[in-house]
Amino acid sequence: MRVHDDQHVGTAGVAGPIRTCVGCRRRDIDSRLLRIVHDPQAAALSPDPRRRAEGRGAWVHRDERCITTALDRKAFIRALRVAGNVSQDAISEVLETMPSRARDHPPAASVGRGSTRKGTDQTR
Repeated sequence: MRVHDDQHVGTAGVAGPIRTCVGCRRRDIDSRLLRIVHDPQAAALSPDPRRRAEGRGAWVHRDERCITTALDRKAFIRALRVAGNVSQDAISEVLETMPSRARDHPPAASVGRGSTRKGTDQTR
């Protein structure tokens, strides 16, 4: 069995279930992710911060890049198995109300994973 960098071997120290972000596709504990659900009556996606809504949920980091990537790829619609047109306005509103700190700083897991090396010239 192949073990990826983001998988925990021996999850005894992990507090809560592990979920996958539909934006960046990284695994994290559910308390660090925001649950998104589909409301069939309103034909819209909506955040479920209390994680109590019925039905299937899609999980995303509370990070502008993850949410934007998921919206661009239509990952919420695919993960929730929704057919037809669905309003994503509520998710866009969540993006607008996020504190500026969350929008300006990348998640801790992705820091330092770039392909640039110190002391190299990238303008070849």
